[in-house]
Amino acid sequence: MDGKLLKLKRKKLRQKVLYLRTELNETKLIFQNSLFTFNKDFGEYFNKEKSDPKGKRVIFDNPIFNIPRKNVNLIFRWIAQKIHPDKLIHKDISKEEFDNYVELYKEANESVENKDWARVIEIASDLGIDISGVKKDDVEYLEESVKGLEDKIKELKGTYAWLWEHTVNESKEKVRKQILQSLGLNKEKENGNT
Repeated sequence: MDGKLLKLKRKKLRQKVLYLRTELNETKLIFQNSLFTFNKDFGEYFNKEKSDPKGKRVIFDNPIFNIPRKNVNLIFRWIAQKIHPDKLIHKDISKEEFDNYVELYKEANESVENKDWARVIEIASDLGIDISGVKKDDVEYLEESVKGLEDKIKELKGTYAWLWEHTVNESKEKVRKQILQSLGLNKEKENGNT
């Protein structure tokens, strides 16, 4: 691929990743509200013992990308050399700067766990770290990031909680019946009432 074209494509994909991250954060907030409403309206149908013992739902997890860990780890090592909390102690920076760097370090570490190439290179870039020697053509990695973010947004928007929250009042009863039927819960409730 031509150098200028590659540069433009990378820039476009990085911007798309930033946009999708923002959309995912917005979708998560809306989903949390949707889940609250759904649990309030359907909670009586669910057995409390069946809930996740850790209190976590997989659906809230960040996407995990299919990107080689060795490349992500290399960039993370460069980030750690610059902002690892142990190294920051000896630098003459304010408490606010220290706290910001520690949070950024934690985010970079989490990004490595998720093999999130786009976020790791974004953090490195923000810190002025030159990553050009790692992967000249990372379009494939950025496209993987776009796909992972789009899939997570689609997953959240495909839940019953999202559907319930976004159903107009005139259709609520019909949708309620469909949800209960698809979960096999309407018969249990009906049997419990007789």
